[in-house]
Amino acid sequence: MVQPTTLLLTRPRAVSEMFAKQVQDTVGPLQVLIASLIEIELLKIHAAPDAQTIVFTSRNGVLAWECAELPTEARCYCVGQATADAARALGFEPYVSGGTVEHLANDLKNAALMGEVLHVHGEHTRGDLVERLNANGLNVRGLIAYKQHLLELSENAQNLLLGGAPVIVPLFSPRTAAQFAKTGPYGSQVDVIAISNSAAQACPGAHVAPSPNVDGMITAIKAVLSA
Repeated sequence: MVQPTTLLLTRPRAVSEMFAKQVQDTVGPLQVLIASLIEIELLKIHAAPDAQTIVFTSRNGVLAWECAELPTEARCYCVGQATADAARALGFEPYVSGGTVEHLANDLKNAALMGEVLHVHGEHTRGDLVERLNANGLNVRGLIAYKQHLLELSENAQNLLLGGAPVIVPLFSPRTAAQFAKTGPYGSQVDVIAISNSAAQACPGAHVAPSPNVDGMITAIKAVLSA
């Protein structure tokens, strides 16, 4: 008898539940286990009053902005569609970049922005966006809006990964991929899907999503289930 596949999700619970529903709406019923490897702590933030452009590289930054009840009239650039959807719901009219920091950096460099640009981000970042843009003549300031605390993989998740049933593990960042890799390696019944080549580096043999977003991850999950 073929054992059912379990989708092991390692992002914070709320966003994992949202992603699980998106996957199930696309592929049908699927067992899900949530074992968060990261916990978000929102910080109290105060934006510069003269910032003319706000840049978000995650929905957590948008959530921190919302909690601070800051204005939404400034120009807004977002790294990808999910972040832009959150910013739009808050009242911004965001420009949607291609899903990576590299796409976002190129879009901002080509936009000929005037005035201060405020990058709202977490304590841990990748891509050196602020430094790269300042080196290209923009006036960019970083604002730490949240912390990302790493968690240990739960005992239930470890037992699942060491069992014989197939498991699919989508990993959405290099940092969580590295945290997950600390607990391995696991057998061939475990398929890891990384959102980017950077995330895949920590997990040799991982599949890489065809695009660095939710749609790309779901496409990769469908491919694994069909294999």
